[in-house]
Amino acid sequence: MRLTLMPLDSVPAPLVKKVAARLRRIVPWTIKTSPPLTCQLGGKQQGQVDAREVLLLLPEGERHNVLTVGITDDDLMVPGLDFVYGHAMPERRTGVVSLHRLQSVSGPPAARQKALLERACKEVLHEAGHVLDLVHCQDFTCVMHYSQTLHDTDAKRCAFCPKCLIDLSRMPENADRSR
Repeated sequence: MRLTLMPLDSVPAPLVKKVAARLRRIVPWTIKTSPPLTCQLGGKQQGQVDAREVLLLLPEGERHNVLTVGITDDDLMVPGLDFVYGHAMPERRTGVVSLHRLQSVSGPPAARQKALLERACKEVLHEAGHVLDLVHCQDFTCVMHYSQTLHDTDAKRCAFCPKCLIDLSRMPENADRSR
């Protein structure tokens, strides 16, 4: 599995590198960072960007085991939802995560940075799971559990539960290894 993290516009590259380093300790995937992608997003409604528009700007994965997750500061939405922390297009092998609502507004700067890093890691792993065709999990500690609030994101672990790991092990890439 190869996951590329792509910062969009003004997302700091050092934060993206920290997310990549943290995820390398969690999943046995090759995780790379790419140079930032500058994108001129039009159609902002009430300061928000349609996540699907962002996903169409990301490079499409050429194989089932090559994914890209963009990381943006823009506040994302999709029709029918006021906001989303992230969104995925499995058919394009892409996902996007917004840092906009993952940031803490109180506490010392070091604690706010630590919380942002942990939340970003969880949401990147969550969207990568969707790109890999995982659905929302009922286990509230699983990274694939649906987050409606920051409390939901903070409550889950930055890891797949046993059931989701089994689902991931059934992917074509993993099945091919057993031959």
